[in-house]
Amino acid sequence: MSGISGLVNNALTGLQAAQSALQVTGDNIANVNTPGYSQQNIVQSTAVPTLLGGQYYGNGTQVESVQRSYSSFLQGQVWTASASASGQASLSSSLQNILGILNNGGISSQVSQFFSGVAQVAASPTDIPARQSMLSNAQTLSQTFQSLGQQLASVDSGVNQQISESVSQINTLSKQIAQLNVQISASQSGVNATPNDLLDQRDHLITELNGQVGVQVLKQNNQQLSVYLSNGQVLVAGSQSFALQTQPSPYNQQTLNVGYASNGADLTKNLTGGTLGGLLQFRSQSLGPAENGLGLLADGIASALNAQQAQGLNLNGSSGSALFSTGPVSVYANTHNSSGSVAVVGTITNAGNLSSSQYILSKSSGSVWNLENSSTGAVVASSSGSTLSGTTTLDFSQQGFQLQVSGSAAAGDSFLVEPTRLGAVDMQTIMTDPAGIAAASPYVSSPGQMVSGSLVNTNLGNLTLSAGQYVSSSGSGAIVVSGLSDFPTPLQITITSGASQGGTASFQISSGVGTGAVIGSGTVSLGGSGTLIDIQNPNAPGGYWQVNLSGSLAASSDAFTLSKGGAGSNGNAQLMAGLSTSKILNSGTATFNDNAAQLITQVTNQAAQAQNNAQAQLTVLQSAQAAQQSVSGVNLDQEAANLIQYQQAYQAAAKAISVGSTLFQSLIQAL
Repeated sequence: MSGISGLVNNALTGLQAAQSALQVTGDNIANVNTPGYSQQNIVQSTAVPTLLGGQYYGNGTQVESVQRSYSSFLQGQVWTASASASGQASLSSSLQNILGILNNGGISSQVSQFFSGVAQVAASPTDIPARQSMLSNAQTLSQTFQSLGQQLASVDSGVNQQISESVSQINTLSKQIAQLNVQISASQSGVNATPNDLLDQRDHLITELNGQVGVQVLKQNNQQLSVYLSNGQVLVAGSQSFALQTQPSPYNQQTLNVGYASNGADLTKNLTGGTLGGLLQFRSQSLGPAENGLGLLADGIASALNAQQAQGLNLNGSSGSALFSTGPVSVYANTHNSSGSVAVVGTITNAGNLSSSQYILSKSSGSVWNLENSSTGAVVASSSGSTLSGTTTLDFSQQGFQLQVSGSAAAGDSFLVEPTRLGAVDMQTIMTDPAGIAAASPYVSSPGQMVSGSLVNTNLGNLTLSAGQYVSSSGSGAIVVSGLSDFPTPLQITITSGASQGGTASFQISSGVGTGAVIGSGTVSLGGSGTLIDIQNPNAPGGYWQVNLSGSLAASSDAFTLSKGGAGSNGNAQLMAGLSTSKILNSGTATFNDNAAQLITQVTNQAAQAQNNAQAQLTVLQSAQAAQQSVSGVNLDQEAANLIQYQQAYQAAAKAISVGSTLFQSLIQAL
């Protein structure tokens, strides 16, 4: 096309191009604050020229496409950073929550206050107000454990609710992405244009999806995307989305796991990143251990105090009863077990060997049962147990508990064992009578023998009988006194044949005093370490009151009396008070306050690390977003400059059209 018509045509194409550019610029300005929007620009090229008279004459310009400013690499960086930042933020927030609960609980101060009350009873064993104060402190201590346990259990319930909300959002976002896949594919059918706004919307939805759970994205044909979880499970494949669901744990119905809605496959351990990944990590690595650790401390205190109570006498002269009760060992059967009739009951046997771990008990081949750490999957113990009347007792004393299995289990059946999870939340002070505190030792060792109700000491030798202590097992070479119908029964030790340094003296042990029945006898090497005498407590199987008879000179008829500890005796109360500084927990390496401090320190360190990681990941996300926006973001200064540029182009094209029209009119007039 040439001449005046060529001028008008070329100017008209320029006018149309400038108009298109102004429209795109206006769209950029309008969407400057739209989340996920990418800046758009027109792509122009010259029209095919016309050969005329041996010369090519241009035919103006054409708009080939409206293109968005986009980098798939930078967008992928934003997606990855979004998953990491959201996951760490969720973890950090949750950890700060339980750290506040434990710090405000004041468990260490309550433990110290309780043992301060025990020390007062040891100082004044007959003082009723001191005993009442000790019980009040015990009540406060158990209530503190209950409150902290209940608050942590409430956090656990809150995690379930958050998991449900996150799964719901993941399903909604997956469905919307699949719908956009369909729209994008349809929008490109038969045309070369790209639906930029739909692509932006889909990218933004994938960013939001990464905020809920970490995903991987794979581009398919027709601009469609497939979205996969970190373990390779598909969430979106073209036009189809695959829903997740919350489902009860196969062991504990109160714990929600995440599974595939189509087949129920459990995905919980494979989900990382995003809010959901952070919640699952918090529950397994922080909340569960905190609940177990708090329960361990409660179980340890209750077990130690109750055991010491059983070793002493109360104001009524009877053996002490339990001061505290705690929650049971929790055992949950796997819902996929071959039979629902198999029952497993757990009992704490040694609180000092307990840990904050939880375990999976599984039936192996034959009669072997394996116990594995549920966090690491490592087998920590195996046992065939002993079977009596259809009940198999599995001894896991190295872990601090034993299990009794009743019913016929098949190979592969498994159970979740939580030894300490309910220790704190169910802790109670069950003693109400201050006279029930067993402050007195069961026996008081005295030289001499009882005559008409009075102690008479006519001993001629230098033998001594130690004050005694409670032991869990009989000493090597000890003289064991057993078969007592009542504990403590007063006893008398009488030398039957004297001797001096280097010799051996014989003795006999009588129940009661004076002419009581002889229930034991033995010898003592004079000048040596002495002979242990272990008096078995029939009320506490495996427990003995142990004394040591020693010296270098013994006279026949010398005697020693073991009488019941009276109301003024404080030996057992002193031992109770000493528990506060005894290394009882963690296999004899930690005191109660050490354990409480360790629990707080562990959560504090986790919270600090999570907070630092959250800040670091936020910085990474902000950097990725800045890099992505440097390419895709709308720059209003640039758009303002574009407005002026395209306005001038529009006006120049309009002027050219006006000139062409004037020339055309002149030609018509001339003709």
